[in-house]
Amino acid sequence: MKESDCVFCRIGAGDEPVVVVRDDAATLAFMDVAPATEGHVLVVPKRHSRNLLDIEPADLSAVALAAREVARWQRERLGCAGVTLYQANEPAGFQTVFHFHMHVVPRYPGDEIVNAWRDPKRAEQDDLERVARRLRGD
Repeated sequence: MKESDCVFCRIGAGDEPVVVVRDDAATLAFMDVAPATEGHVLVVPKRHSRNLLDIEPADLSAVALAAREVARWQRERLGCAGVTLYQANEPAGFQTVFHFHMHVVPRYPGDEIVNAWRDPKRAEQDDLERVARRLRGD
């Protein structure tokens, strides 16, 4: 993908209108145009990266720190009861814009966001060990 094809790159370059909440050398935080709740903010690195597997460590760190600051503002200034961070990777993970971004979603009692794990089943220890061995490369 060319950066000119990436909406978040165009936003970072000032070529697309957004309502900015926070701006620094490495990141930009702006209001989501389709908010899940009041105060929903997107935090993006200014340098293009496709997703979590592609982002430079310094940019990932900068996004995380910016998201934490935004979450504090949401709690202190909007009075939310909690915050959900959401970050998706690749179509199977529900990513739709292929520029790393973090959703910082303030949560309010009675909001209509549902838990992604509706009825989690407790895994067997043997199954957990088997998958962990694969992850570790044992």
